[in-house]
Amino acid sequence: MADQRFGVVIIGAGIVGASIAYHLARSGRTDVVVLDKEAAAGMGSTAKAAGGIRAQFSSSINIELSRLSIEEFERFPQRMGVPVEFTQAGYLWMATTPDHLRLFEANAALQRRHGLQIEVLDRAGVAKKAPYVRSDDLLGGVFHGRDGYASPADYVMGYHKKAKELGVTFLFGEEVTGRDGCTVRTQTRSIAADHVVIAAGAYSGKLGEQLGFEIPVTPVRRQCFVTEPMPEFPHPIPMTVDYGTGVYMHTESGGLLIGKADKDEPPSFNEHVDHAFLEKVAELAMSRVPALENARIRTGWGGLYEVTPDNHPVLGP
Repeated sequence: MADQRFGVVIIGAGIVGASIAYHLARSGRTDVVVLDKEAAAGMGSTAKAAGGIRAQFSSSINIELSRLSIEEFERFPQRMGVPVEFTQAGYLWMATTPDHLRLFEANAALQRRHGLQIEVLDRAGVAKKAPYVRSDDLLGGVFHGRDGYASPADYVMGYHKKAKELGVTFLFGEEVTGRDGCTVRTQTRSIAADHVVIAAGAYSGKLGEQLGFEIPVTPVRRQCFVTEPMPEFPHPIPMTVDYGTGVYMHTESGGLLIGKADKDEPPSFNEHVDHAFLEKVAELAMSRVPALENARIRTGWGGLYEVTPDNHPVLGP
């Protein structure tokens, strides 16, 4: 017999798990427990995310999910009563090849059909949006002004706080080790439930395997670093993405957060910082933004991005 019983068990207290818990409770479902192996909410991938929020995707599913999510981010302070900042400085994607520009234009056409106000830019338009970039080799770009970035920790703390106020139970330091039917086991207890939701981010595939499910999620390491304050930039800058190299950057604490994924790195749960790789990222970033040659690095980290075969969420029983 299980030690405890809840209607819904959510595994993972990151931004996704905390949001699910809050929305279930807001709809009247308060027999919800959230389990997480960490000591507090949002300490896994959420804590290491770059914080980008965008609707500029190449599939209708992701565009609609993100369009609706942006509306939630915009209303979050009023609805939740939590002071958070969503910096809607936009997302700027830059193209250096005709193929990339054609892809941007095709994506923009799809995004506009979903009601997004996408600007397709020539070289001069990109330079106007981002005067700090070297633009001599750019062919153009695309921009959406309602995109932006925010602190993931602030939002997950807001969901956590409100979910608890509505009656959701959070149990931390509880790593799930197995299951018997709909009874979930941790190292210290067993919990029976009518429904189990796996919201473990990059660990969802591994956890699914432990629980007897095939969940097509693989972990991909992304690495970021943050510079010391750089007042010479027109903060806040858009999330600026050099599509050809994969380097992205945005304003962070008066400096710049700069990141990239290593496309040649196989999936793994490695979250350590590869300083040699960060040097390559820095070189690519300085090539596009020459003022970064004067930057001093304040900190850096690695985190895991969950990837599915079609880059869509995995939903269903």
